Amino acid sequence: MKSSISSYIWPGQTHVGFGAVDLAGQEAVAREAKRVFIIADPGVVAVGLTEPVVASLDAARVAHLIYDRVVPNPDAGSVDAAGEAFRQSDADLIIGLGGGSGLDTAKAVRLLAGGPPAGRIAEYALLLGDQARPTPQPHRMPPMIAIPTTAGTGSEVTPWAVITDHARRLKFGIGGPALLPTVALVDPALTLTLPATLTAATGIDALTHCIEAYVSTNNHNPALDPLILHGVELIGRSLRAAVAQGANEAARADMALAAVLGGIAISSNWLGACHALAHQLSSLAEVQHGVANGLMLPHQMAYSLVGALDRYARLAEALDQPQPVEGTPRRRAERAVEAVRELIADIGLPTRLRDAGVTEALIPALAKNAMVDLNWMTNPRAIDEAAMEALYRQAY
Repeated sequence: MKSSISSYIWPGQTHVGFGAVDLAGQEAVAREAKRVFIIADPGVVAVGLTEPVVASLDAARVAHLIYDRVVPNPDAGSVDAAGEAFRQSDADLIIGLGGGSGLDTAKAVRLLAGGPPAGRIAEYALLLGDQARPTPQPHRMPPMIAIPTTAGTGSEVTPWAVITDHARRLKFGIGGPALLPTVALVDPALTLTLPATLTAATGIDALTHCIEAYVSTNNHNPALDPLILHGVELIGRSLRAAVAQGANEAARADMALAAVLGGIAISSNWLGACHALAHQLSSLAEVQHGVANGLMLPHQMAYSLVGALDRYARLAEALDQPQPVEGTPRRRAERAVEAVRELIADIGLPTRLRDAGVTEALIPALAKNAMVDLNWMTNPRAIDEAAMEALYRQAY
């Protein structure tokens, strides 16, 4: 019998549920922290989401400071500046608090802290291949507690961060298994006041993670399949409610868990062409990441479904619970695309590039950059620059 190995990247200590944020002080003490460097963006600070973290650290008598200079779509310059601030802080533990931007910045700072003082984040870009500076081993980096304030990126349980290179006008990934956060505190209460537009965008990001991971050519990890499908079911039943009724605790809890499941899924299975397409919309046209995924996901699915008919058919069943669609695998796979289109429309996200401020003239550059992005390599149907451009034009 031919042997095969399934490789899983599991998250660190993960607490999910209302009240999880109150464990910040306990977890810091367990890591023998003396001074904590809290990384958050100004908006997170302004709406008071740092307060329960600070209260927990104060109760545990752990010193702390807040670094609030995180920018949307964090770029190399802002990350290098944050890394230098950490080096000067005498802190020995990092808390990343926020959406994808805050958590990605925190991971990047952690990586820089474990490397040489002269290191710059762009030197760790995975697209550099063998020329990239290696990610330090965990014992060389300070421990990190990840606390998401959105339900979408799953960054709290993934080993990578995505950074913008303004000079090259593209995004690059950093990290590897060593960069998994030490602890994740996933508290749905922190998402109760998230605006409807961001709830919708981040929720579609989580759905994209689940879908792309499930059909990825790197999906050789059968233990993840039920987990991923459960994430899709949670989103199918609760994203609309979370958008329409922000204070709906059950819907918020479902979405928080779905985001975690999506993060676990992509950590082992990777993504697909949708993310390669979406990243360029953020770096070249400043489209919010979840919105960018929503713009491209139905088109990428329709293009790709011939490479994974059975899997897309199962996704349709998960999205359409409790009344799954019937018919041939092809029909059920097509239903998955229809269900995603319906969901995106119901939660009010734009469905055309032109409605998101993207100009037609930008499409060739978008397609060219999409091929530099590594995510398309695990797409279930082979893709090239011409196909990327065609998908952008369909979405336009």
